[in-house]
Amino acid sequence: MDLDPKKILVVTDSINAEDSSGSKANVAFIKSLVSSGYKVSVIHYTQRESQVMGASCFLAEQRRTNIFYILGGIQRTAQRNLDVDWSVFLENSFGFSFTFFNDTKSLVKKIKSFNVRNFDLVITLSKGESFRPHYALVQLPEWHEKWLAYVHDPYPFQHYPKPYTFVPKGAKQKDHFFQKVASQCRYAGFPSRLLAEHMIGFYPLFNEKSVIIPHQYDNEITEVSLPSFFKENVFNILHTGNLIGGRSPQGLLEGFQLFLDTHQEARGNANLYLVGPSSNYKQLIRSFASIAQFIYHPGVSYAESLALQQAATVNLIIEASDTDFSPFLPAKMAHNVFCDKPILALSPKQSEVRRLLGDEYLWQTEADDSEQIAKIISELYFKWKNTKVNSWRLDRPDLQAYFSSEYLNKQIQSLLDASA
Repeated sequence: MDLDPKKILVVTDSINAEDSSGSKANVAFIKSLVSSGYKVSVIHYTQRESQVMGASCFLAEQRRTNIFYILGGIQRTAQRNLDVDWSVFLENSFGFSFTFFNDTKSLVKKIKSFNVRNFDLVITLSKGESFRPHYALVQLPEWHEKWLAYVHDPYPFQHYPKPYTFVPKGAKQKDHFFQKVASQCRYAGFPSRLLAEHMIGFYPLFNEKSVIIPHQYDNEITEVSLPSFFKENVFNILHTGNLIGGRSPQGLLEGFQLFLDTHQEARGNANLYLVGPSSNYKQLIRSFASIAQFIYHPGVSYAESLALQQAATVNLIIEASDTDFSPFLPAKMAHNVFCDKPILALSPKQSEVRRLLGDEYLWQTEADDSEQIAKIISELYFKWKNTKVNSWRLDRPDLQAYFSSEYLNKQIQSLLDASA
């Protein structure tokens, strides 16, 4: 790194790692930029004063004296009191909600308080369905030559693959917005190669601009005690995170039940944990509650989640079963690799997870193949029983290098060199 470090401005929705998996990934991304030696400033919309160690963080305060704020308040009040959802009509007419427009205008106002000449690169980070930072940058042409638009998931929602596809409100306007992003950004960052290829199919202008920057792991989390429900010194299979619709744990639960039925001696020596929200699968989870070795918990703190992953015997990645294609890179995969414990990947055959693990990786199958899941769990269990604890590792230095801040620095530096 130069003696005079390059200056990067990051614009993001939130730097509160507790509010979503997207925010966790974005905080880890920012920390990796800092650890690589860049001078990082962050504009965020968390709506509370927050900091990321080593970065200068600035809150974009919500504007409260403008037409969008007033109309958004009227809409929410009317919907609450009249029980009428106006959002379908409004978003199909304008593409986005009044609140969205006010939020993006708030970000624009804050960005305008910074001098573009003081920065070498501006990076917009998104989370969930929100691309507010990108919408703000579209309106600021003076920043476009320095703009890296990071796209964490397909957008808009009509571009999601099966089984998630549906047409969102304002689909046409959202598509028009992303055509602008593809046209106006200098670079487009994607955490997954398959995602980049998928999005280029809809927005060919991304083709010459794309760079793959995988999610980062956060190795600066405060140490915490393990939650009381976790049983140490046994064979523990763990999934942390939100089980969103389309990512059913049914095949896993049936496979774990089959494993226990086949190996009775494991009943006192093996546990399966699902930790995180699962509102789409309440009934399914209740139906397996009689299995004493299956423990469900609705959620823990970010630090506890990482501590659990570190303590687990095997970490789980669960993706959709009703598809043969998944371009997503689950943000937690970076942490799973960093924990250096075996990963049981329940992913479609054509997926970013499998691409990274490789065809010869043994512990992967489709999420609905309960018999193969039971077979893999059995193999892992007996390998664990017959293996010294200190040699029970994922042992993938190639993946640790891929998810490292050094790799991120290499990708960012190549963009800065190209812009010089």
